[in-house]
Amino acid sequence: MSYEDIMGLFRQENKSSQLTKADPALYEKIGGYIKSLRKESEREIAMNPMSQASMMLNDQLKKSIEKAKRIYELRQRKISLLALRKVAGDSPDTGSLTPDEIVLFSSMVSVLGAHKDSRADFEELGPRFTQPKDIFELPEAPAPKVCEGKKTPEGEAAVEALVLVRVLEDIPTFAGVDKDYKLRKEDIVSLPTGIAKTLLSHGKVRQIGSA
Repeated sequence: MSYEDIMGLFRQENKSSQLTKADPALYEKIGGYIKSLRKESEREIAMNPMSQASMMLNDQLKKSIEKAKRIYELRQRKISLLALRKVAGDSPDTGSLTPDEIVLFSSMVSVLGAHKDSRADFEELGPRFTQPKDIFELPEAPAPKVCEGKKTPEGEAAVEALVLVRVLEDIPTFAGVDKDYKLRKEDIVSLPTGIAKTLLSHGKVRQIGSA
């Protein structure tokens, strides 16, 4: 595997709706090449970070990683379409899939097939999916009367205390009392006490202090 091989494969996958016939060890070879290129780049940078060789290798490394990810995404999308055709009763050609991709294809067919019905009477079938176990309920926004009833000595509405936390994993966007929250792993944010307690109880954040 070389830099030119990765660039060439990307161009083929990007311009064609069909899967390119690939080496069975495609992903292992791409991974091995990127590891080797990274070591070579780090060695050149250590000797002279401003040299033409170090800059060229660093550029090749970045582009190789980017194109490798795009190759995987493009092939995965095409495999998904093959799985849909298979579930629909077609017999798609899987000869261009690598062994790893055959496993992916089979898994997709299994999942899609398990949720395929011979009829589409959705009123009779009812809900198709149950709520995931890791979904948690956030506290509801307090009613306006409750907020109005909490007054500070100065006569102003009380403001809920904030808790400073570190986010431990990506959390889907959710609505708070005054705004929507979109939290990502390693974010350091101040959250209202009610929301912070809920996320703490589910192990989504770790308290650092009070804001």
